Amino acid sequence: MPLPSDVRPLSRTDFPFVLALSRERIADGFLDEKELENYLLSPLLGALVLLGEGNPIGYVLYRKDEMEAEIDEIAILEKEEGKKKASHLLDALLDTLRDGKRKTCFLEVREGNDKARRLYEKNGFVIYRRRRNYYPGEDALCYRKEL
Repeated sequence: MPLPSDVRPLSRTDFPFVLALSRERIADGFLDEKELENYLLSPLLGALVLLGEGNPIGYVLYRKDEMEAEIDEIAILEKEEGKKKASHLLDALLDTLRDGKRKTCFLEVREGNDKARRLYEKNGFVIYRRRRNYYPGEDALCYRKEL
């Protein structure tokens, strides 16, 4: 399925935006330029960028193989929250992953990240496992969605 007109694959010109937003919005953001480069080059990794008025306003990083996928990060500019932009980006990714082969999409989130949990649950993800104390003093909740 083709991407919506406001979503496109990651390009090198997006690196400064993605790296800055990751540091700003993702707790314990881990990305550096070399790691981000892997999402551009590896056939097992992917990244999409959401545009607003022609400029990047969000991104999603993911892993994939023949049978499943996993979301590593999704982030939207704070000023774009509450406008269903993250849901739109997530929908675009899930449509991309539905190629007839992949059956499941996974992700994990800090238990206390209520915004992210609401996003995933509204989009059909369900908790299938808890990782106790995965983060310092906090559990990780593992979600899955059948594609």
